Amino acid sequence: MFERIAERYQGSVVVVVGAGGIGREIVRLAAGRAARIAVADHSMANLALVEPLLPPGSPKPQTLNVSDNRAVSQFAGNVVESAGVPHFLFYTAGILTIEPFLETTAESWNRAVDVNLNGAFHTARAFAEPMARERRGSILLLGSIAGTRARSGSRVNPVYNATKAAISAFVNGTAMQLRPHGVRINCISPGPAATAMMDVQPPQVHAAVRDITLDGRMNRPEEIAELALFVAGHGRFTGEDVGLGGGAGLGG
Repeated sequence: MFERIAERYQGSVVVVVGAGGIGREIVRLAAGRAARIAVADHSMANLALVEPLLPPGSPKPQTLNVSDNRAVSQFAGNVVESAGVPHFLFYTAGILTIEPFLETTAESWNRAVDVNLNGAFHTARAFAEPMARERRGSILLLGSIAGTRARSGSRVNPVYNATKAAISAFVNGTAMQLRPHGVRINCISPGPAATAMMDVQPPQVHAAVRDITLDGRMNRPEEIAELALFVAGHGRFTGEDVGLGGGAGLGG
């Protein structure tokens, strides 16, 4: 049955915005079937790591400030012109804030909202329009269980939690409006993941992961990428927030 879902990526055009650990794994897993993959990220280092994974004929990876609506629109136009209207869009860009609420500044709030939420909106909006003209397409945004489960035993940051909760609500409402145009939009909400963002967490957070997960470890990026590709490609998901907590967030 999983082969049927994998076949949906055969010959497709895929866009991945955010080329860090999870985005890079999405590219790696999709590259064997997709015809072209367009990638954007703020980091040249991330782009350099992902470029060798791209199928021949893919657009050159591009640096992108996702908080700049004009830049995102231009990127989308370039992708459509050079690679075609995407069948799949994955937005995995994000930043993790860890300071306590009473130490949170307006600048920290705005930066997280700009990348985690506004960037997702700009990107989804830019690509949804050509998808809607084609009456097909699938958009997958990266949420987090932090959006709904601020549990004890893990470091909680209201800014990060708020942006991820908003992603889930955004997906639910947008799906209703894109449904008549044949376009699906979903998000997945992983628990703690072994990515560069978790490297900034203090030791007690890493210790807590061992207590709050099923097998005492974080999600691996490739596990999250597998879920992202499954949900985006399945065909029956739309407006959904699919969790991958590994047991994190259970209980009170």
